[in-house]
Amino acid sequence: MQGPSLAVDSPERFEDMVAKAVQECQNGLPDRVLRLATALSWPVLRDRIADYARRTDALCTVRGDGLELRVPRAAVTVERREAAVLVSCRRTAPTPQRFAELPAPDDAVEVWQLAELLTGLLPGAGDVLAREEEALATDALKHASWLVATLACDVLNRAGTPAVPQFVRDHGPGPDSALGGEPGGPGPDRGHGDFTEADGTFTEVWEARISVDEYALFEAVHPAYAVQMVELGRMVRAHCPAPPDRVLDVGSGPGLPTVMLAEMFPDARIDAVEPSRAAFPHLLRNVAGHAITAYNAGITDFTGRRDYPVSVSVGASHHLDTRLFLRGLRRHTAPGGLIVVADEMIAPFASVPERTRGIIDHHFVYIDQALAHVREDDLPPAERRRLRALLDPGRRTPEGLRSLLAETRQNRFLHAGDDSPWQRVRFCVLELEALVAGVDYDVERKTYVENFRALAEDEGLVFLEHRRVHATVGARDLDAGTHVVALRNPGRCL
Repeated sequence: MQGPSLAVDSPERFEDMVAKAVQECQNGLPDRVLRLATALSWPVLRDRIADYARRTDALCTVRGDGLELRVPRAAVTVERREAAVLVSCRRTAPTPQRFAELPAPDDAVEVWQLAELLTGLLPGAGDVLAREEEALATDALKHASWLVATLACDVLNRAGTPAVPQFVRDHGPGPDSALGGEPGGPGPDRGHGDFTEADGTFTEVWEARISVDEYALFEAVHPAYAVQMVELGRMVRAHCPAPPDRVLDVGSGPGLPTVMLAEMFPDARIDAVEPSRAAFPHLLRNVAGHAITAYNAGITDFTGRRDYPVSVSVGASHHLDTRLFLRGLRRHTAPGGLIVVADEMIAPFASVPERTRGIIDHHFVYIDQALAHVREDDLPPAERRRLRALLDPGRRTPEGLRSLLAETRQNRFLHAGDDSPWQRVRFCVLELEALVAGVDYDVERKTYVENFRALAEDEGLVFLEHRRVHATVGARDLDAGTHVVALRNPGRCL
């Protein structure tokens, strides 16, 4: 349990406290949480623990206002809080075997170098980028790589500039899109298809609850979207004995993560599986020019090969029956092959009200992060009204969500030539759609990390490692946020 704050007045003392927590859990204590009061700057503390990690052969990952250390049998997260640092350590299973990390593919060296540089710049709340760092991130917004441009967007937003990648500003809605309209006109009511209210049954069609056309345009401003892709790529490089020549991408949606995957591994042939008829035209359009073949099918009825050395999925598992999703992944992954799943998960729950509260809090953190630095005066009039509604705390009750969604979904025309970050507001309507669908447990069916791991092991998969790459609610690595999980298919395919 977390006790009172302990005063720390030197980097050496801080290291001693972290090392003690690591050793306590490594030697048998289930968990240890320390709150350390200190006036020392975060860069000083971060560098001290990074040096400790090097000296003790610990795996260290730095992310903005926190870092994570992993050693055999123990994992510790160190998170900066106001005038204090929270150290959370827990005992873990044996550290998975990692191969010597594969080098970046020759044709992706620049992408990987920029990706690692930008993820290292991700600041915590209130941090300010150095002038040269801000200039680098601003230039990267225009990079041809969607991964690099999306990372730059995240870096700048967390530092106080509500950026939008250039490819998002340039990316039109596509020839079959229902988006359009002119300011002052009614505008389309949906991105694609007809919105379906929950009726107590499962809606199997994604586009019945989510505006797919808008999703295709604005998903890149989702907080930490590219961060999860970098972590997914790291896990592929860490757990594969050789560069993959084929990759299965399950639930590709309109194709943003699939393109990023191709940018990181340009020598691999990627088969993208997407069941949504609304998302599939966007997928075809976005993957053109890459070594990607798209299939309009779900993982449970996909009839393709069953020997992929690597299978991945980004943001799709919570739209499906998780057990059948995992079974399909195992079916199509070669014995000994790697499976990496990146997705949003919430904190553990034991009742419907607890799950509902967790879903609401989780999604509104993403909304608040996306809108944190958007100035109302910079937006077109329709987006100003939408912004005020989204930020109104009185509308965030379970009873008020549907009226808020109905209001914010109106008049969604595009603002061609407008340089304001209006795309961030529109992304938040998508997030609200997902929230309401999640409360209904319809199309959006989120679980929590421990349960996802248990379901994977029930399907015969071997757990390798897990990272929460972006936190929404809770201090633990197992609480709500964006997560990446690596699994191994140990033997015969089903």
